[in-house]
Amino acid sequence: MERRQFIKQGLAGGALAFGAGGTLFARRSYGRDTLSKEMVDDAMPAFQTGANKGLNALPGRAREQIYTYFHGVCLNCQGFVAHITSKTFGERISRCGSKAEKELCFNEAFVTYTDASADAILRQIDIIATDIGGELDHEWNTYCADLSVKWKTRIGGRGTGFSADELTQRMSGLVRTGLEDALQQTSANHQNTALGNTIGAIGKSAVKLLPLVKLGKVGVAIAIPAFFILAAKHCWDYSMARLDDRRGEYQTAITDRISNMAARIGTEFEKDVRQRITDLHTWQESSIRETAERVAQEKIGLL
Repeated sequence: MERRQFIKQGLAGGALAFGAGGTLFARRSYGRDTLSKEMVDDAMPAFQTGANKGLNALPGRAREQIYTYFHGVCLNCQGFVAHITSKTFGERISRCGSKAEKELCFNEAFVTYTDASADAILRQIDIIATDIGGELDHEWNTYCADLSVKWKTRIGGRGTGFSADELTQRMSGLVRTGLEDALQQTSANHQNTALGNTIGAIGKSAVKLLPLVKLGKVGVAIAIPAFFILAAKHCWDYSMARLDDRRGEYQTAITDRISNMAARIGTEFEKDVRQRITDLHTWQESSIRETAERVAQEKIGLL
């Protein structure tokens, strides 16, 4: 009897201990979830305000910068117009088997007979990305510094918290991972971007994740931004329909259309930059949420 009673008491004690442990685990799990949610709630209003501010200003700035560049190029397009209205070019176009091949001829001619070579266009994108990306990085670093103060207050007596630099490095590392994953995905899909294969400053690299289109044969192909291809298409369509027209009026008309092409290029570029910044904001928001969850786990352990 004594042995049975001892076993019963032992089992009861074990059950109580297990129950107490389970209750503690549940309480800590609830505490971690609550802290993580509160940290995200602290973080999101300022983040959304900053993100909206950037999207309202930066894509438009990029549009004006690329417009200024191409406007100068398109105003000085006499050599290009003379080439595409020549008999030689018309004969080359007539040998093309598809509309895509004809558009290739026009695009190749543009980067050959104007100052906007493929390399020159990519250099201009790099200049704009440096400007836009620098501001994106500055705003992000400032945001992280402000957030570190809010989170220190939220964490309170649960620990010493972390410095602004520590939080910036921690969250920026997660953002960089998102950028690396996106770049790897483009490579897996055999797509080319203005970024190339090397990631530098986060903001600049995110902006340069612009899609490129390779034109020409393997080994001699040139890479042109997709936004240029889309913007120039309407002008090439107009030209294709009038290849046999050798009148001076036609040359004047095509010159006018090319001169106005910079506005379309600016519009398409703005769309691309807006999407690139939106992608960056997605990675940043994910880094905020993931960091909040990890910090909550560190400050309120499993046991």
